[in-house]
Amino acid sequence: MPTEDELVELLRRSLDEAPGEPPRDHVAALRAGVEAARASQPGPTAIHDAPRFTTRHRRWRPVLAVAAGVVAVAAGFGAARLLDRSDPSTAGVVEYDGPMQGADQSDAPAQLLVVKTGIGRVVDLDTSALPILPVGDFYEVWFVGPDDSSEQPNRISAGTFHPDTDGRSDVRFAAAVDPAKYPTVEITAEPGDGNPAATGPVVLRSDIG
Repeated sequence: MPTEDELVELLRRSLDEAPGEPPRDHVAALRAGVEAARASQPGPTAIHDAPRFTTRHRRWRPVLAVAAGVVAVAAGFGAARLLDRSDPSTAGVVEYDGPMQGADQSDAPAQLLVVKTGIGRVVDLDTSALPILPVGDFYEVWFVGPDDSSEQPNRISAGTFHPDTDGRSDVRFAAAVDPAKYPTVEITAEPGDGNPAATGPVVLRSDIG
């Protein structure tokens, strides 16, 4: 059975090794619980008809319970941080991971990742091929059906974006769409005119179906 000092050291290491920093108020409350549990422990018992391990087990139960809570909070917080930073392919099935083509049909410096998840499709786009647009304009990601036309559109928007100040576009979208029905992904440059339809030119595309 560890001593009190060994238990406190175990708690300290658990908190130090957990990825990220747990909320300070949670840690303070749990540490206070440890101190309260230690202070409430009874002194040596004079009862001799019970096994010694039973007495020790009862004395350490409050401290161990609080210790488990501290470790659980630290580990759970770290897991949440790791989940937020994880690659989407760890949460679903990769359906496409490859380059996009430019207007001249050649591969552009643009990488597209489409992952099937429980909520639909997660789309990751990473490219430095798109210039910064005039103020008010934007780029839009579309899933496009095979019979799409300007007269009868058959496409679903996954979202809009702007490159950063260095011309880099590293963006992620979630779309409730089935690539079996919309097997092409297009990026269009749209004017900021309030029209939700795709009216701008296609600057990048990939056949993913």
